[in-house]
Amino acid sequence: MESSLTKKIIFDYFDGKHSSMQYKMIEEWLKVEENQELFYQYLDEWESQNPQYFHNLEHGFEKIKQNLVSAAKEKQAFETIEDKNQRGVFLKWFGVAAAMLIFAWVGWSELSKPRKVSYENLVQNTKKQTGEIYEKENTTAFPMLLTLPDESSVILQPQSRISYSPQQYNKNKRDVILSGEAFFEVQKNSKKPFFVYANGLITKVLGTSFSVKTNLAETEVIVKTGRVSVIMQNDIRKNEKINGKTLEGLVLEANQQVKINQNDEKIEKPVIVKQDQLFQIIQKLSFDFDETPATEILEIIKKAYNIEISYNKEKLANCKLTAHLSDEPLIEKIKLICIALDATYEESDNKFIIKSSGCK
Repeated sequence: MESSLTKKIIFDYFDGKHSSMQYKMIEEWLKVEENQELFYQYLDEWESQNPQYFHNLEHGFEKIKQNLVSAAKEKQAFETIEDKNQRGVFLKWFGVAAAMLIFAWVGWSELSKPRKVSYENLVQNTKKQTGEIYEKENTTAFPMLLTLPDESSVILQPQSRISYSPQQYNKNKRDVILSGEAFFEVQKNSKKPFFVYANGLITKVLGTSFSVKTNLAETEVIVKTGRVSVIMQNDIRKNEKINGKTLEGLVLEANQQVKINQNDEKIEKPVIVKQDQLFQIIQKLSFDFDETPATEILEIIKKAYNIEISYNKEKLANCKLTAHLSDEPLIEKIKLICIALDATYEESDNKFIIKSSGCK
Protein backbone atom coordinates (compact mmCIF):
# COMPACT_ATOMS: atom_id res chain seq x y z
CA MET A 1 0.00 0.00 0.00
CA GLU A 2 1.46 3.38 -0.94
CA SER A 3 2.32 5.68 1.93
CA SER A 4 0.21 8.55 0.58
CA LEU A 5 -2.82 6.31 0.20
CA THR A 6 -2.30 4.82 3.65
CA LYS A 7 -2.02 8.28 5.17
CA LYS A 8 -5.27 9.41 3.58
CA ILE A 9 -7.08 6.27 4.73
CA ILE A 10 -5.73 6.65 8.28
CA PHE A 11 -6.71 10.33 8.37
CA ASP A 12 -10.20 9.44 7.13
CA TYR A 13 -10.39 6.91 9.94
CA PHE A 14 -9.41 9.53 12.55
CA ASP A 15 -12.03 11.86 11.08
CA GLY A 16 -14.67 9.12 11.29
CA LYS A 17 -15.12 9.17 7.50
CA HIS A 18 -13.72 5.71 6.68
CA SER A 19 -15.66 3.10 4.73
CA SER A 20 -16.05 -0.55 5.69
CA MET A 21 -13.45 -1.50 3.09
CA GLN A 22 -11.01 1.09 4.42
CA TYR A 23 -11.52 -0.28 7.91
CA LYS A 24 -10.60 -3.74 6.63
CA MET A 25 -7.49 -2.32 4.96
CA ILE A 26 -6.39 -0.65 8.20
CA GLU A 27 -6.81 -3.89 10.10
CA GLU A 28 -4.61 -5.79 7.65
CA TRP A 29 -2.09 -2.97 7.55
CA LEU A 30 -1.68 -2.90 11.35
CA LYS A 31 -0.61 -6.55 11.36
CA VAL A 32 2.78 -5.32 10.18
CA GLU A 33 4.77 -4.16 13.23
CA GLU A 34 6.56 -1.29 11.47
CA ASN A 35 3.18 0.13 10.40
CA GLN A 36 2.09 0.41 14.02
CA GLU A 37 4.74 3.05 14.68
CA LEU A 38 3.71 4.91 11.52
CA PHE A 39 0.10 4.75 12.73
CA TYR A 40 1.01 6.79 15.83
CA GLN A 41 3.03 9.25 13.76
CA TYR A 42 -0.06 9.87 11.62
CA LEU A 43 -2.10 10.24 14.80
CA ASP A 44 0.25 12.95 16.09
CA GLU A 45 0.14 14.75 12.74
CA TRP A 46 -3.65 14.56 12.54
CA GLU A 47 -4.00 15.94 16.09
CA SER A 48 -1.77 18.92 15.29
CA GLN A 49 -3.87 19.74 12.20
CA ASN A 50 -7.25 19.38 13.90
CA PRO A 51 -7.16 21.34 17.22
CA GLN A 52 -10.77 22.44 16.75
CA TYR A 53 -11.91 18.97 17.71
CA PHE A 54 -10.55 19.36 21.21
CA HIS A 55 -12.36 22.44 22.48
CA ASN A 56 -15.38 20.49 23.72
CA LEU A 57 -14.27 17.64 25.92
CA GLU A 58 -17.74 16.14 26.39
CA HIS A 59 -18.37 16.21 22.65
CA GLY A 60 -14.96 14.62 22.10
CA PHE A 61 -15.64 11.62 24.32
CA GLU A 62 -19.02 11.16 22.66
CA LYS A 63 -17.39 11.14 19.24
CA ILE A 64 -14.83 8.53 20.29
CA LYS A 65 -17.63 6.42 21.75
CA GLN A 66 -19.57 6.63 18.48
CA ASN A 67 -16.48 5.68 16.49
CA LEU A 68 -15.85 2.66 18.70
CA VAL A 69 -19.46 1.47 18.37
CA SER A 70 -19.41 2.04 14.62
CA ALA A 71 -16.14 0.15 14.30
CA ALA A 72 -17.51 -2.80 16.30
CA LYS A 73 -20.58 -3.05 14.05
CA GLU A 74 -18.46 -2.94 10.93
CA LYS A 75 -16.17 -5.60 12.28
CA GLN A 76 -19.11 -7.94 12.93
CA ALA A 77 -20.37 -7.46 9.38
CA PHE A 78 -17.07 -8.38 7.75
CA GLU A 79 -15.77 -10.91 10.28
CA THR A 80 -14.56 -14.29 8.95
CA ILE A 81 -13.07 -17.35 10.65
CA GLU A 82 -9.63 -16.06 9.82
CA ASP A 83 -10.57 -12.62 11.12
CA LYS A 84 -11.52 -14.11 14.47
CA ASN A 85 -8.03 -15.49 14.86
CA GLN A 86 -6.60 -12.05 14.20
CA ARG A 87 -9.18 -10.09 16.18
CA GLY A 88 -7.28 -10.15 19.43
CA VAL A 89 -4.22 -8.52 17.86
CA PHE A 90 -6.18 -5.76 16.20
CA LEU A 91 -8.39 -5.02 19.20
CA LYS A 92 -5.29 -4.70 21.33
CA TRP A 93 -3.87 -2.02 19.06
CA PHE A 94 -7.28 -0.48 18.51
CA GLY A 95 -7.73 -0.13 22.27
CA VAL A 96 -4.32 1.50 22.60
CA ALA A 97 -5.15 3.93 19.79
CA ALA A 98 -8.52 4.78 21.36
CA ALA A 99 -6.85 5.39 24.72
CA MET A 100 -4.32 7.67 23.06
CA LEU A 101 -7.12 9.59 21.39
CA ILE A 102 -8.83 10.06 24.74
CA PHE A 103 -5.65 11.28 26.41
CA ALA A 104 -4.97 13.55 23.44
CA TRP A 105 -8.49 14.94 23.78
CA VAL A 106 -7.92 15.71 27.43
CA GLY A 107 -4.50 17.22 26.77
CA TRP A 108 -5.72 19.43 23.94
CA SER A 109 -8.70 20.56 25.96
CA GLU A 110 -6.24 21.93 28.51
CA LEU A 111 -3.94 23.42 25.90
CA SER A 112 -6.85 25.04 24.10
CA LYS A 113 -7.82 27.02 27.17
CA PRO A 114 -6.90 30.72 26.78
CA ARG A 115 -3.41 31.38 28.07
CA LYS A 116 -3.24 34.16 30.61
CA VAL A 117 -1.60 37.28 29.25
CA SER A 118 0.70 39.21 31.58
CA TYR A 119 2.26 42.66 31.42
CA GLU A 120 5.68 41.04 30.97
CA ASN A 121 4.42 38.95 28.02
CA LEU A 122 2.98 42.00 26.29
CA VAL A 123 6.13 44.08 26.81
CA GLN A 124 8.35 41.26 25.57
CA ASN A 125 6.25 40.79 22.42
CA THR A 126 6.26 44.52 21.67
CA LYS A 127 10.02 44.73 22.15
CA LYS A 128 10.51 41.70 19.88
CA GLN A 129 8.36 43.27 17.15
CA THR A 130 9.73 46.82 17.29
CA GLY A 131 13.22 46.36 18.72
CA GLU A 132 12.73 48.86 21.52
CA ILE A 133 10.40 49.78 24.38
CA TYR A 134 9.85 52.76 26.66
CA GLU A 135 8.72 52.02 30.19
CA LYS A 136 7.82 54.32 33.08
CA GLU A 137 7.19 53.11 36.60
CA ASN A 138 5.72 55.23 39.38
CA THR A 139 7.84 54.38 42.42
CA THR A 140 6.55 57.36 44.41
CA ALA A 141 3.65 57.51 46.85
CA PHE A 142 1.72 60.00 44.69
CA PRO A 143 0.03 60.00 41.27
CA MET A 144 2.41 60.79 38.41
CA LEU A 145 1.53 62.70 35.25
CA LEU A 146 2.84 61.39 31.94
CA THR A 147 2.37 63.03 28.55
CA LEU A 148 2.41 60.63 25.62
CA PRO A 149 3.93 61.55 22.21
CA ASP A 150 0.49 62.60 20.88
CA GLU A 151 0.00 64.79 23.99
CA SER A 152 -2.54 62.42 25.55
CA SER A 153 -2.42 62.53 29.35
CA VAL A 154 -1.84 59.61 31.70
CA ILE A 155 -2.07 59.83 35.46
CA LEU A 156 -0.13 56.80 36.66
CA GLN A 157 -0.90 55.63 40.17
CA PRO A 158 1.82 54.51 42.65
CA GLN A 159 3.37 51.08 42.01
CA SER A 160 2.07 51.10 38.43
CA ARG A 161 3.92 50.75 35.11
CA ILE A 162 3.20 51.78 31.55
CA SER A 163 5.08 50.92 28.35
CA TYR A 164 4.91 51.67 24.65
CA SER A 165 7.04 51.60 21.52
CA PRO A 166 8.24 55.13 20.64
CA GLN A 167 8.94 53.89 17.12
CA GLN A 168 5.42 52.60 16.46
CA TYR A 169 3.29 54.83 18.69
CA ASN A 170 1.06 57.22 16.74
CA LYS A 171 1.91 55.79 13.31
CA ASN A 172 -1.27 53.91 12.48
CA LYS A 173 -2.52 53.52 16.05
CA ARG A 174 -1.55 54.30 19.61
CA ASP A 175 -0.74 51.29 21.81
CA VAL A 176 0.22 51.32 25.49
CA ILE A 177 0.66 48.46 27.96
CA LEU A 178 -0.42 48.91 31.57
CA SER A 179 0.27 47.18 34.86
CA GLY A 180 -1.50 48.67 37.86
CA GLU A 181 -3.82 51.66 37.59
CA ALA A 182 -3.95 54.74 35.39
CA PHE A 183 -6.36 57.43 34.23
CA PHE A 184 -6.27 58.36 30.54
CA GLU A 185 -7.32 61.49 28.67
CA VAL A 186 -6.86 60.68 25.00
CA GLN A 187 -6.38 63.14 22.18
CA LYS A 188 -9.23 62.75 19.70
CA ASN A 189 -8.10 61.05 16.48
CA SER A 190 -10.51 58.62 14.82
CA LYS A 191 -7.87 57.65 12.24
CA LYS A 192 -5.44 56.43 14.91
CA PRO A 193 -7.32 54.51 17.63
CA PHE A 194 -5.88 54.39 21.13
CA PHE A 195 -5.43 50.99 22.82
CA VAL A 196 -4.62 50.01 26.40
CA TYR A 197 -3.42 46.43 26.80
CA ALA A 198 -3.88 45.25 30.39
CA ASN A 199 -3.51 41.51 31.02
CA GLY A 200 -6.27 39.70 29.12
CA LEU A 201 -8.19 42.90 28.30
CA ILE A 202 -7.84 45.39 25.44
CA THR A 203 -9.47 48.81 25.76
CA LYS A 204 -10.06 50.75 22.54
CA VAL A 205 -10.99 54.43 22.29
CA LEU A 206 -10.92 57.13 19.65
CA GLY A 207 -10.59 60.03 22.08
CA THR A 208 -12.10 60.21 25.56
CA SER A 209 -11.29 59.85 29.27
CA PHE A 210 -11.35 56.65 31.30
CA SER A 211 -9.43 54.63 33.87
CA VAL A 212 -8.02 51.10 33.81
CA LYS A 213 -7.00 49.14 36.89
CA THR A 214 -5.40 45.70 37.05
CA ASN A 215 -4.53 43.36 39.89
CA LEU A 216 -4.18 39.61 40.42
CA ALA A 217 -7.93 39.08 40.77
CA GLU A 218 -9.49 41.31 38.11
CA THR A 219 -9.18 44.10 35.57
CA GLU A 220 -11.50 47.10 35.80
CA VAL A 221 -12.46 49.83 33.34
CA ILE A 222 -14.39 52.97 34.32
CA VAL A 223 -15.49 55.46 31.67
CA LYS A 224 -15.62 59.12 32.60
CA THR A 225 -16.56 60.69 29.25
CA GLY A 226 -17.31 59.44 25.76
CA ARG A 227 -17.44 55.79 24.72
CA VAL A 228 -14.98 52.96 25.26
CA SER A 229 -14.80 49.49 23.72
CA VAL A 230 -13.45 46.51 25.68
CA ILE A 231 -12.17 43.40 23.89
CA MET A 232 -10.87 40.17 25.38
CA GLN A 233 -7.49 38.82 24.27
CA ASN A 234 -9.11 35.41 23.71
CA ASP A 235 -11.90 36.82 21.52
CA ILE A 236 -11.88 34.93 18.20
CA ARG A 237 -12.82 38.22 16.48
CA LYS A 238 -10.13 40.19 18.31
CA ASN A 239 -8.19 41.30 15.23
CA GLU A 240 -11.35 42.27 13.40
CA LYS A 241 -12.51 44.41 16.32
CA ILE A 242 -9.09 45.98 16.79
CA ASN A 243 -8.66 46.90 13.13
CA GLY A 244 -12.24 48.11 12.63
CA LYS A 245 -12.80 51.82 12.14
CA THR A 246 -15.60 51.89 14.69
CA LEU A 247 -15.86 50.77 18.31
CA GLU A 248 -16.80 47.10 18.45
CA GLY A 249 -17.03 44.55 21.22
CA LEU A 250 -18.61 45.57 24.50
CA VAL A 251 -19.06 49.35 24.25
CA LEU A 252 -19.27 51.29 27.52
CA GLU A 253 -20.83 54.70 27.91
CA ALA A 254 -19.93 57.52 30.32
CA ASN A 255 -20.18 56.58 34.02
CA GLN A 256 -20.21 52.86 33.26
CA GLN A 257 -17.91 50.34 34.87
CA VAL A 258 -16.99 46.80 33.89
CA LYS A 259 -14.82 44.17 35.57
CA ILE A 260 -13.08 41.14 34.09
CA ASN A 261 -12.32 38.18 36.32
CA GLN A 262 -8.72 37.10 35.80
CA ASN A 263 -9.38 33.43 36.58
CA ASP A 264 -12.10 32.63 34.05
CA GLU A 265 -11.40 35.74 31.90
CA LYS A 266 -15.06 36.58 31.54
CA ILE A 267 -16.51 40.07 31.29
CA GLU A 268 -19.06 40.88 33.95
CA LYS A 269 -22.20 42.85 33.19
CA PRO A 270 -21.52 46.63 33.03
CA VAL A 271 -22.86 48.70 35.93
CA ILE A 272 -23.33 52.40 36.61
CA VAL A 273 -20.47 53.69 38.76
CA LYS A 274 -21.28 55.91 41.73
CA GLN A 275 -19.23 58.93 42.73
CA ASP A 276 -18.49 57.51 46.18
CA GLN A 277 -16.87 54.50 44.50
CA LEU A 278 -14.29 56.68 42.75
CA PHE A 279 -10.93 57.27 44.42
CA GLN A 280 -8.99 59.43 41.97
CA ILE A 281 -9.60 63.16 42.29
CA ILE A 282 -9.62 63.66 38.53
CA GLN A 283 -12.41 61.09 38.12
CA LYS A 284 -14.75 63.21 40.22
CA LEU A 285 -14.13 66.53 38.47
CA SER A 286 -16.17 67.72 35.48
CA PHE A 287 -13.86 70.57 34.39
CA ASP A 288 -16.93 72.50 33.25
CA PHE A 289 -16.58 76.14 34.35
CA ASP A 290 -19.05 79.02 34.13
CA GLU A 291 -17.67 82.47 34.88
CA THR A 292 -15.18 80.86 37.24
CA PRO A 293 -12.11 82.82 38.41
CA ALA A 294 -9.05 81.79 36.40
CA THR A 295 -7.00 81.37 39.57
CA GLU A 296 -9.56 78.90 40.92
CA ILE A 297 -9.48 76.89 37.70
CA LEU A 298 -5.69 76.69 37.77
CA GLU A 299 -5.70 75.52 41.39
CA ILE A 300 -8.21 72.79 40.54
CA ILE A 301 -5.98 71.62 37.69
CA LYS A 302 -2.90 71.62 39.93
CA LYS A 303 -4.65 69.38 42.44
CA ALA A 304 -6.19 67.05 39.86
CA TYR A 305 -2.92 66.36 38.01
CA ASN A 306 -0.56 66.72 40.97
CA ILE A 307 1.59 69.25 39.10
CA GLU A 308 3.08 72.70 39.62
CA ILE A 309 1.59 75.75 37.87
CA SER A 310 3.14 79.15 38.42
CA TYR A 311 1.28 82.37 37.58
CA ASN A 312 0.89 85.94 38.76
CA LYS A 313 -2.14 85.94 41.07
CA GLU A 314 -2.48 89.72 41.00
CA LYS A 315 -2.61 89.90 37.21
CA LEU A 316 -5.15 87.10 36.99
CA ALA A 317 -7.26 88.33 39.90
CA ASN A 318 -9.95 89.84 37.66
CA CYS A 319 -9.95 87.06 35.06
CA LYS A 320 -12.94 84.72 34.79
CA LEU A 321 -13.53 81.90 32.36
CA THR A 322 -16.40 79.90 30.94
CA ALA A 323 -15.02 76.67 29.53
CA HIS A 324 -15.89 72.99 29.08
CA LEU A 325 -12.69 70.96 29.37
CA SER A 326 -14.16 67.62 30.48
CA ASP A 327 -12.16 65.11 28.48
CA GLU A 328 -9.34 67.25 27.12
CA PRO A 329 -5.77 66.14 27.94
CA LEU A 330 -3.86 68.45 30.27
CA ILE A 331 -1.86 70.14 27.49
CA GLU A 332 -5.10 70.98 25.67
CA LYS A 333 -6.61 72.37 28.85
CA ILE A 334 -3.60 74.64 29.37
CA LYS A 335 -3.62 75.77 25.73
CA LEU A 336 -7.35 76.62 25.79
CA ILE A 337 -7.03 78.52 29.07
CA CYS A 338 -4.10 80.52 27.71
CA ILE A 339 -6.02 81.37 24.54
CA ALA A 340 -8.93 82.64 26.64
CA LEU A 341 -6.59 84.69 28.83
CA ASP A 342 -4.45 85.90 25.92
CA ALA A 343 -1.55 84.32 27.78
CA THR A 344 1.42 82.05 27.00
CA TYR A 345 2.89 79.11 28.83
CA GLU A 346 6.17 77.25 29.25
CA GLU A 347 6.46 73.64 30.35
CA SER A 348 9.33 71.56 31.73
CA ASP A 349 9.09 68.27 33.65
CA ASN A 350 5.39 68.77 34.43
CA LYS A 351 6.00 72.30 35.71
CA PHE A 352 4.01 75.02 33.94
CA ILE A 353 4.66 78.75 33.94
CA ILE A 354 1.76 80.90 32.69
CA LYS A 355 2.45 84.45 31.64
CA SER A 356 -0.42 86.90 31.24
CA SER A 357 -0.93 90.66 31.16
CA GLY A 358 -4.11 90.22 33.15
CA CYS A 359 -7.76 91.11 32.55
CA LYS A 360 -9.51 94.46 32.85
